[in-house]
Amino acid sequence: MNLNLLAISGSFLAGVATVLGALPILLGKRISPKMQDVFLGFSGGIMLAASFFSLLNPAIDMANVTFNRYFAVALVSLGLILGTFIFLIVDRFIPEDYFLRIYENGNSKILKKMWLFIFAITVHNFPEGMSSALGFLTGDFGKGISLATGIGIQNIPEGLAVAMALYVNNFPKKDIFLITFLTGIVEPVGGLVAILLFSISHYILPIGLAFAAGAMLFVVTKEMIPEIHKKGYETQATVGLMLGFILMMILDNLFS
Repeated sequence: MNLNLLAISGSFLAGVATVLGALPILLGKRISPKMQDVFLGFSGGIMLAASFFSLLNPAIDMANVTFNRYFAVALVSLGLILGTFIFLIVDRFIPEDYFLRIYENGNSKILKKMWLFIFAITVHNFPEGMSSALGFLTGDFGKGISLATGIGIQNIPEGLAVAMALYVNNFPKKDIFLITFLTGIVEPVGGLVAILLFSISHYILPIGLAFAAGAMLFVVTKEMIPEIHKKGYETQATVGLMLGFILMMILDNLFS
């Protein structure tokens, strides 16, 4: 099967999984703050494991094939730094009042935080989409399956978080579904960018893998871990993080 088709399909399915997280809200179920933090920690654990096992390790292995080991590590480090730096810039320069223009009713401070939160999830879905696609572009089908599956699973609690943010601000269910879907559909866009970059040169792939890892590590440490320490459920959320990490580690080894 065509690698590009597999890559874009993997990133699309992983992105669409975001909608599954919105189902409890759309069906009228309530999720406690404790379980929200557990799910968020679980999602962060999957992203941490994916960064190491599914992105950085294969990036170093691929770079070692072409370059000596010192240059290979330097190249992967460069990609890691680029991914972190670019998302640091995105985080630094998001115009905080931009999304208020979309929905101006209600408490403006709460709405601003809500839109920034949704925007942050949408932006970090982009490197996840790249990751899902790059997993297949390595030529290792098992690696692609495990990465797309892991990212798809961790997108479910992210979809729940987005839906919850909209629900508490009294958005209608059709808008909750649409916005949650749009946050996830960014992933195949990231997958398409990864395919286009890979078509330019195979040497870009190790840098691309490391770039995606850097972006994901930034999101976990800058956004997700601080968030799960705000409500007093950090112990339960840490258990969720460890379980997510273990699940992704199992998936990576199961399909490799």
